[in-house]
Amino acid sequence: MSYKIDLDIIVNGKNDRDNFSAQLMRIVFKSDRRNIAKLRNEYPNLVETVQHFKETGDVLDLPND
Repeated sequence: MSYKIDLDIIVNGKNDRDNFSAQLMRIVFKSDRRNIAKLRNEYPNLVETVQHFKETGDVLDLPND
C-alpha cells in the first residue's frame, strides 16, 4: 500500500481518514523543520511524500515505511 491514497484524501477529499499514516501526514504538514527531521528518520517515505506535495503539488506513490 502507498501513501498516495491517504494524501489524496487529506488534500482533495473529505479529510476523514483516521488511520495512523493519515494522522502522521497531518502532523508533518504542521511540523517545523526540527520535528520533520526527527520524523524523517523513522518515516522517510511518508515525509518525502508530504514534502514533495508541498513543494510541487504532485503526489508521489511511495510504499509505506
